[in-house]
Amino acid sequence: MTARVLVPHMSRAGRPGPIVGLVTLLALGLGSCAVPEPSPDPSPTPLVSSPASSPASTPAPVDAQTSMARLFAAGVAGDRAGWDAGVATRDAAFAVRSALLFDNLRILAPARLRVRLSGAEQPLGPVRRADLGPGARVVQARLVWRLRGERADASATVWLTLVPGPHGDVLAGTDDGTTLDTPATPLWWLAGVTRVSRGDVTVLVGPGQDAARWAALARRAAADAHDDLPRPLRDRWDGHLLVEVPGSEADFARVLGAAPSAYATTAAVTRPEGPTTGAAVRVVVNPATAEDSDAELGTTLVHETVHVATRSAGSDAPLWAVEGLAEHVALQAHPDQRRDERAVLSAGERPRRLPADASFTAGGKDVTAAYAQAWLVCLAVDEHRGGSDLGRFYLALDDGRSVEAAARATLGVDDAVVLRWWRDALRQATADRPG
Repeated sequence: MTARVLVPHMSRAGRPGPIVGLVTLLALGLGSCAVPEPSPDPSPTPLVSSPASSPASTPAPVDAQTSMARLFAAGVAGDRAGWDAGVATRDAAFAVRSALLFDNLRILAPARLRVRLSGAEQPLGPVRRADLGPGARVVQARLVWRLRGERADASATVWLTLVPGPHGDVLAGTDDGTTLDTPATPLWWLAGVTRVSRGDVTVLVGPGQDAARWAALARRAAADAHDDLPRPLRDRWDGHLLVEVPGSEADFARVLGAAPSAYATTAAVTRPEGPTTGAAVRVVVNPATAEDSDAELGTTLVHETVHVATRSAGSDAPLWAVEGLAEHVALQAHPDQRRDERAVLSAGERPRRLPADASFTAGGKDVTAAYAQAWLVCLAVDEHRGGSDLGRFYLALDDGRSVEAAARATLGVDDAVVLRWWRDALRQATADRPG
């Protein structure tokens, strides 16, 4: 996972843990990022399908898998009557929840959607069982979907409460599952969403968010990242970007599958929406950053877009390269933010080694300095060898080569020279930093 950090006077974040998200820490503001992946399904047909109708006047009941496939197919098709036929009417509160899910599926407009029941079940509490009847049960399901223009699937595990209906099980709830773990939850499963698309850039926002503003910021960030990415990396990116902004900080944590405190100082997280690094990648923004200036948000979004463009959650490169490259591109697009980046460095700082991966852990004491140090590595390589060689150097590291091997192959120097360039850049940065 990669994230960006909050700095005392600006917002951003870096990438810790399993490469399931890219996090930019907000030591310079609020920030964060990450990435996992479900295997793409090459089938061109919709992944939801309805069972064939029975020739009998009264169709025979179907199994739960078929019932849920039929329900979600109706949602994707915008068939409100078909959707309502697959939803229980006993719980008035769930009627509101059911309508929200139907509307969100219409807004999301997935190119395809599949629901798979895993066979796992959980006991239903006595109060709910009394409300829903003895046949009610809670089953685990995996949702797999793909948005138009995407090349990979997104997926999530959810719990569905089912009750017997005249023609098979119907959906009676989505909140009766376990609370012992905190699985990542899709934004569209949590609350009402608004979607805005601008070419290859899409934003999906929760209640209370300014969708037009976020769309403009995301589109600009995609353009800036494209313009400032080193050419060898730019040529590998298709330009697709999806930014999600939950309506609350609690929903931000739920989308990430974490306790609210875990990302309280994280501005944004880039992560694969699924269990592997090959899943569709999303940038998830902390709604607390909405109060930041457009310039600060622009820096954060460019940083995160670099993670998307390079699919850095699956990278074998050290985190100083992953986060340093993202910072370098972001600060090329927003050079006015460099002053804040330098401000977190200690005067006279002369580290002997490049920042370790552990230095980028969200909430760590020196994480903001680690981001600034990582930026200066990439800045130094760019200044000594140029952007194209920086891109080739990153690709060699991304391929799993050591710093020594990557430097010799792409820069024509050994790792000691790269270290010297970096330390010279550190000395200059601390000499130039504000009072």
